[in-house]
Amino acid sequence: MIKSMTGFGRGTAISNEGKINVEIKSLNSRYLDIKFLGINIHPQTEERIKRYILDYLNRGNIKVHIDIDKIKDGQILTFNKDRFDTIQNILKDIHIKYGQKLNLSDIISTHDILSFIDADIDDDEKLKKAVDSAIKQLKGMRSIEGKQIYKDLMSRIRIIKKDLTSIKNSSDKMPKRKKKDLSDKIKSIIDKDAIDQNRLMQEVAYLIERSDITEEIVRVKIHLDNFIKYLKYDEPVGKRLNFLIQEINREINTIGSKSPMHDVTIKIVEIKNEIEKIREQVQNIL
Repeated sequence: MIKSMTGFGRGTAISNEGKINVEIKSLNSRYLDIKFLGINIHPQTEERIKRYILDYLNRGNIKVHIDIDKIKDGQILTFNKDRFDTIQNILKDIHIKYGQKLNLSDIISTHDILSFIDADIDDDEKLKKAVDSAIKQLKGMRSIEGKQIYKDLMSRIRIIKKDLTSIKNSSDKMPKRKKKDLSDKIKSIIDKDAIDQNRLMQEVAYLIERSDITEEIVRVKIHLDNFIKYLKYDEPVGKRLNFLIQEINREINTIGSKSPMHDVTIKIVEIKNEIEKIREQVQNIL
């Protein structure tokens, strides 16, 4: 079953340094990007935790916040004056050049300018335990949201399939309608009852061939069936679903441009509305 890319998890563990708290938040992203917040842990410890997270979270903008309730003795909180001054100057330039006034809190948090020196966690196993709990909660939230997305997508796909059936039925009636319309037009122009039926059928066949949408409808149905198949996969399928929805949209555009029928045009508009809603949902699928 598909999973959402967004989620949140929290985990704790008791170590010699104090109570370790880990919070992991995942947001939408085309790739996997992991950032650490909170206390400054040793680079090697951070790299080990990052590799560990990589085994469980395949995609998303991942923020890992780590802190300890009882900070180690002798740890010093520092203020990054140079970074603060640089940001302040940038805000002034934006205000002067663009007339846009931004507050410092709009673009940074206290973690960007305040940090602890020499903070680290010696007990990797305890830290990993807290990370495990946070990942488990996050994945659970992803699964729950994924089920809701699945229901929504299936509902919209059923609507699209129903509209495609209506379009197909309307398209099947087109040859008789085309023949009658063309015959009436010719009669009105030449003012004669006798019409060369062979010539008339040739013209109708030509027009029908130009406006035939059978292949496009078949391809859309194939893409929809594949879309449904991918929705049931346990592995990440977001990128494949995004490709399929682009192909479906392209075929629907072709149908709209080839068919001159008013009722078909109405259904195309409705289908494109559903496609856009599906596209938005797909951006949130792992």
